[in-house]
Amino acid sequence: MFLYHLVIEDDIDSSISSQRVLKEGLNHGTATKWYSRGANFFPDLTERFRPGNLPTWIDFKVAFGANLEPYEEQPYFRFPVFSNKILVFNFDISSDLFAHMEGYVEGLPSKEDLILQYWASMHTLADYLKHKPFNNPEVYIFEQVPAKLIDYIE
Repeated sequence: MFLYHLVIEDDIDSSISSQRVLKEGLNHGTATKWYSRGANFFPDLTERFRPGNLPTWIDFKVAFGANLEPYEEQPYFRFPVFSNKILVFNFDISSDLFAHMEGYVEGLPSKEDLILQYWASMHTLADYLKHKPFNNPEVYIFEQVPAKLIDYIE
């Protein structure tokens, strides 16, 4: 199985480039910032409601996004599932958290309730693929993808 990461050359941050990723690997510093992730919308609340029994490697400051399916748009990076440090959350909850950022909150649960739901939606990648408890996955990788595993698809 492969994971996919969209390539967007960022004019604002010239340190992010496909050549750098292919040389150094994919990590929080080299990943495309295009991925909006729910855990980062309200980081103080995310940490405040973090379950106490989680391993320390679950740190959203080092995490970056990927997708389970290839993109119609190109280019993108493709790499095999290489680690157990890949978690899946419910993207629909992230969308509701984003709505709170934009002020469209009518009919939505509170930010606090959504963060609790977000944490409750957390699954390992293997568990998610086995049970598919929700339809709209948000994939986080919590460690660097080694450069030798990454293919650049044009």
